[in-house]
Amino acid sequence: MGLPGFSGFAAELQVLIGAWSSFPVFAVFAGLGILIGVAYTLRVLQKSFFGEPVENHAAHPMPAITIPERLGGLILITTTVVIGVYPNLLLRIIGDSFTSQLFDGLRKGGGF
Repeated sequence: MGLPGFSGFAAELQVLIGAWSSFPVFAVFAGLGILIGVAYTLRVLQKSFFGEPVENHAAHPMPAITIPERLGGLILITTTVVIGVYPNLLLRIIGDSFTSQLFDGLRKGGGF
């Protein structure tokens, strides 16, 4: 979900900015698609965490979440928020790769 403050925002914003310069109509459609995806994701999260509970039809209930599972979730959440707030942590690392000869045609405006 590319909301500001999350790791996907920097990537989606850069894709939309790049698409706008070449294909503005497609960039608008992509932006609308992102908004639909955000709305759907927020709706699913709301139903998952705040909706009515569904009866467990299994013979036994699910076990409680373990400490390693909580730690894994905490690591993922922390990483997502840190990269979302400070995207330069990764952009500095990958920025040099764009000086490769592979991208020469794009820099000259040749496109694909």
